[in-house]
Amino acid sequence: MKNIVSIFGGHDANVSFYNAATNEYHTIEIERLVQKRYFRLHVDNSPEYQEEVLRLCQDVAEEDWGIENDYEVVLISSDGFVQTDVRNIFNTQTVKTIARHHETHAAATFYQSPFEEALIISYDGGGDDGHFNVYAANNSGIVPLDVINADFGGGYLLCGSMIREVAEKSRHQLALAGKMMGLCAYGKVIPEYVDAFAEFFFDRNYKKLAETTGLPLKNLDNPWSNALDNWVFEGQEGYDIAATAQEGFEKAFFSVLEKYNPNVPVCLTGGAALNVLVNEKLKNEYNREVFVPPNPHDGGLSLGHIFLYSKPKGRVNITYNGLPLMDVERLSEYITEYKAKKTTKKEIAELIKQGNIIGLVYGDSEVGPRALGNRSIVCDPNIKEMKDILNSKVKFREWYRPFAPFCKKEDASKYFESRNFDNLEFMSYAPKVREEYLDLLPSITHADNTARLQVVTEESHSHFYELLTEFGKISETNVLLNTSFNTRGYPILSSIKDALYNLEETKMDYVVIEDYLFRSKNAN
Repeated sequence: MKNIVSIFGGHDANVSFYNAATNEYHTIEIERLVQKRYFRLHVDNSPEYQEEVLRLCQDVAEEDWGIENDYEVVLISSDGFVQTDVRNIFNTQTVKTIARHHETHAAATFYQSPFEEALIISYDGGGDDGHFNVYAANNSGIVPLDVINADFGGGYLLCGSMIREVAEKSRHQLALAGKMMGLCAYGKVIPEYVDAFAEFFFDRNYKKLAETTGLPLKNLDNPWSNALDNWVFEGQEGYDIAATAQEGFEKAFFSVLEKYNPNVPVCLTGGAALNVLVNEKLKNEYNREVFVPPNPHDGGLSLGHIFLYSKPKGRVNITYNGLPLMDVERLSEYITEYKAKKTTKKEIAELIKQGNIIGLVYGDSEVGPRALGNRSIVCDPNIKEMKDILNSKVKFREWYRPFAPFCKKEDASKYFESRNFDNLEFMSYAPKVREEYLDLLPSITHADNTARLQVVTEESHSHFYELLTEFGKISETNVLLNTSFNTRGYPILSSIKDALYNLEETKMDYVVIEDYLFRSKNAN
């Protein structure tokens, strides 16, 4: 088999590559390449601009990953099409259209999972083959089981649009989901509304939801029209609606799950698989083995196309095979300009313990929407006010948004409650913080005492592991706070220039780039 390239042009557009010479897979999330959140290649862009972006992707593949511009096939998604001629860009005459949005999601998660067989649930706001699809998978392939008449992804976004604290300052409809999930911890479930919200995720009948509950919803005939201005609830009332919608979401999901084989592991995928509260409940209360990949959203579709086409043998690890630093060749220039010096994990740990906020940039980017160490901002979670400082002065985002911890896998049971700590490398679950550590870990403990945990091993992320080792020598807890290296409204950064810009324009104290310590020019 020769090299393969795959393109998904819809929102969260992405291009993936298979390198036949190294048997490696790589993914470029184009929003990071062009620094436009939720970027769509196939809408609002001319064929000429599409060609420019795709040629840049090929340049990265050739120059940074050594992939020869000689491809067996170009795979293009039918629901994220491109309008430019890709044959010359990728030096091939063979172009195949890949349909089946959810089957592609299913492949993306199964071939990254550790399981030899699994039940796969793919659910999101929809594609060319539905909104909620169920599959059985084993080493022989992926077999469709069911298509459910439901729209969990779209329904969850519309629930977010009802609430002022979620919708008012959002710049994109897709941003509603993560904010909803964060806000619901501050609310109390309204029991009499739960069934109505659960039904809403199946029929997405906005008018019926209003009639059943008596809630004064807007735009009943077309709630997607100006959805970001849809909000009618605010304050505690809004928080309670968020909590109730989440409860309805969970009730609806588990009513579907219970119909299928309870004796095999579960792979979750699609944008709705980023709902860590459902994932946690499935793992612990339902006692299932669960896997969620780092890229379950549409950002993983181009990779899934390649998996469907090539059916790889064994587990594929693509976690840190994302976009390289686009200006890494200028590193020495920036080192000179900032008088940056070599640093050690011991020094970084000491700076963190002193209360400093530090950006970390290593190698190629992690794939998926969550920072996993290569494009991260880290600090001490023992400092109570750190959450507010990060939200207001570094990330410039809403006060209620939580931050994630990371710790060594062998230490996880000391600080967190979970049936086990397998497959927790990608911040896909929200275990409880143990009661005895609630006061010691205030900045990563959410209002419901959960935390979106990332566990690391020396093998999975050596930089993080070594940093934790040094931090553990000088701290009461061997846990650190991790958030993505970006600010509100922007994707995770892709250049040294952007990292240093954030250093100068926010309340960050230092940035570490490939073991060089940078400090703001304005620092005392």
